[in-house]
Amino acid sequence: MGEIGSLLDKVESNEIVLPEFQREFVWKKDQAKELMKSLYSGYPIGSLLIWVTENPPEIKNDAVDREQYGLFKVLLDGQQRLTVLYMLVKDDIPPYYTDNEIRHDPRTLYFNLDSGEFKYENKSTRDNPEWVKITEIFNDGINAWDVAREKIGDDSNEISSKAEHYHKQIKQLERVTSRPLPLEELPKSADVHQAIDLFDRVNSQGTDLGDAELALAHMSAQWPYIRREMKKKQTDLAEKGFSFNLDFYVKCIVAVISGTMTYTKVYDTDKNILMEKWDQIEDILDYLVNFLQNEGHIPDSSYITTRAVLIPIIAYLDKNDIRLNQTEKNSFLKWLYVAMMWSRYGRSTDTTLEKDLSLLGDNQPTAELMAQIEDNRGGQIEVRASDFDGRGKRSKRFYNMVRIVTRANNPVDWKTGEPLKGSYDLESHHIFPKSQLYDDLYNSSNHMGKKRVNEIANRAFITSRGNHEIFTDLPENYLPDVRENYPEAFNKQFIPDNSELWKLENYEDFLAKRRELLAQAVNDFLESFDDPSQGGGDERELANLIEAGENHRIEFKETVKYDVYRDQANTELRAEAVKEICSFANSDGGTLIIGVEDKDKEVRGIDRDLKLMQNGKDDFELQLNQEIRDRLGEHFAATYTQVSFEELYGETVCVVSVEQSPKPIYYDGDDFIVRIGSSATSLSIKDANDYIGENFA
Repeated sequence: MGEIGSLLDKVESNEIVLPEFQREFVWKKDQAKELMKSLYSGYPIGSLLIWVTENPPEIKNDAVDREQYGLFKVLLDGQQRLTVLYMLVKDDIPPYYTDNEIRHDPRTLYFNLDSGEFKYENKSTRDNPEWVKITEIFNDGINAWDVAREKIGDDSNEISSKAEHYHKQIKQLERVTSRPLPLEELPKSADVHQAIDLFDRVNSQGTDLGDAELALAHMSAQWPYIRREMKKKQTDLAEKGFSFNLDFYVKCIVAVISGTMTYTKVYDTDKNILMEKWDQIEDILDYLVNFLQNEGHIPDSSYITTRAVLIPIIAYLDKNDIRLNQTEKNSFLKWLYVAMMWSRYGRSTDTTLEKDLSLLGDNQPTAELMAQIEDNRGGQIEVRASDFDGRGKRSKRFYNMVRIVTRANNPVDWKTGEPLKGSYDLESHHIFPKSQLYDDLYNSSNHMGKKRVNEIANRAFITSRGNHEIFTDLPENYLPDVRENYPEAFNKQFIPDNSELWKLENYEDFLAKRRELLAQAVNDFLESFDDPSQGGGDERELANLIEAGENHRIEFKETVKYDVYRDQANTELRAEAVKEICSFANSDGGTLIIGVEDKDKEVRGIDRDLKLMQNGKDDFELQLNQEIRDRLGEHFAATYTQVSFEELYGETVCVVSVEQSPKPIYYDGDDFIVRIGSSATSLSIKDANDYIGENFA
């Protein structure tokens, strides 16, 4: 047995510590409130499980100098309760946590001195002096007489009895720290594996500790800092707009190590394997986020209806050294969109993932993955207009699909006509304003009325400024100006061009027509990811790129080995090409096309280069890739560049696709090059530091 107050003092002095394998503080505020209610009422709140040892595992937050302590009391079970009590009684964060690790801080909990109720801070607690902050009761001392005077006034005959009642309530709450709390101890002879096993068995009796959390605890026994490393990556990706919980990262490592969703298969994985695979997963996640943002029209994780849809792609990238050719990119993107839209992981997520992971070894894994969705849907994966009927923003699988398709269609602002492709803060605008619809057509308290008003078909995605300026104007008033000034805005957001449909009385007809347009837009978008080699799609796309000319994302090189001026080999030409690749990597990504004159855009092909090489295109690709590796690094070359050969107008050209790098890339280790306009430019140290601070921080 130990009194709560004494136990909290031991936490403060680091006599009781928390092991690194423990999960974070996850209790919600309501759970903290219920704990205090139970203690105040004298109800039991369970026991604590402590492991007394001279050889503890890594301690969370490095809260204690291991060399200064001989015997440690490691908390295995009860940390959620003890953490809540520490914060409310000590008015501080326990030493095994930092402020940013407490997501649901309970220290705004108040106690009513009259009724004995508990409530979190709101207007009623601020306006009534009987509501007192719990942390103030335990730390500052509350004078019952002062509260009584403020509540009923100095002259009241009831002030004495009221103050006495308040005093009793305060004392009853303060006695919480004197409550005994049963302690169970794991003996000193136990080792870390036995402690983890007991931690597992104790927590598995409840419902709050999931398979992923238990797997993470077991992996922590092998590699104590795995949780810290995951949280670092969690913070890093959150800053880029992709917020994932720790369970997601555990699923990643389970899938990559075992090829399954069987969590027990990673329990005894060697530390070195865990570290190696986690390093690989970090690189995969950087690549994947970059890919989703730049090619998938997914600027942040709010567009992803379920994180599970990323697991098969991550596992495939691990098998293929973080490389996808363009066909694979297209296939995986289409599958990802379809899987999200038709709720591939809506039920039995891990079971479904296990099945999908087993298909990644096939020659055409995306075809097999897509077949699973088609089988579940009876062969129908196309979107129909009726799929949008009555669906609003909460129908995330369709709402997000429309957001993605709209971004892919390069929308323009309805007020200025400027492209919105790079803007990530577009707002969801009601084309027909809600206020007008509720005033004239629908009852705001009617469920079906609300669904009609808030349908996806009544949404467009525009800037905050545009949304504010249109405000409650009717489309029959503002859409004519949009059509006249920026006619492309209609097609880019799939707006019916019939002005009769813009009238309030024709709102239902407008919805019907726009549902058709949205369904067609989604289907066309998905079909665009099918193999473009059918019908010469690659050739047309390449011809269009060349015709558009050099710009911030396109660069031409006539040759990379044959010097057209000296009529001889020149190895410096490859280095110049790699500088262009470096500039794309540090900017927005881009494409280097070799075999095209930069001035007149004439396609000359790479035959002159090939004649200087023994094995033709194989040597060309080998030498170019080697130059990229030597100048920019092995990892960058393997992950963020792709070399291919295309036939155009009877000539062979080389196309180097370059992804935007999530980290600064230095040419030859010290030259920082960016793309400015249609040129690669080396920056000074000061300018490079400023650029990196603005774009890579």
